[in-house]
Amino acid sequence: MKELEPVRVRPDIQLIAEVQKEYRLLGQIKMKPGHSLFAFNTISTHLRKVELKKEGLITIDGKVITKSKTFQEPNTIYVTSLNAKNALKKILKSFIKYKNQTS
Repeated sequence: MKELEPVRVRPDIQLIAEVQKEYRLLGQIKMKPGHSLFAFNTISTHLRKVELKKEGLITIDGKVITKSKTFQEPNTIYVTSLNAKNALKKILKSFIKYKNQTS
């Protein structure tokens, strides 16, 4: 009878390097009370309302400070406005102003 020998299994070890994600501040927009943030994609010409991620901080004094954040998408212009119609007006106005400067 054969003696049982321990079987040595050598697992294939693969080291996968994690991609470092760097977050950097690209800009700030002041939000007026009652206004919403809209994103206009310049490639697909799609205007949509952006949902903001809100964070709350408590200071030593016990005051609550709220900050809103969002991630910027490529080829997108962000505008604050009361509604979508006014946001589109602001974007068209800025495009016309840019076109006149370059001409």
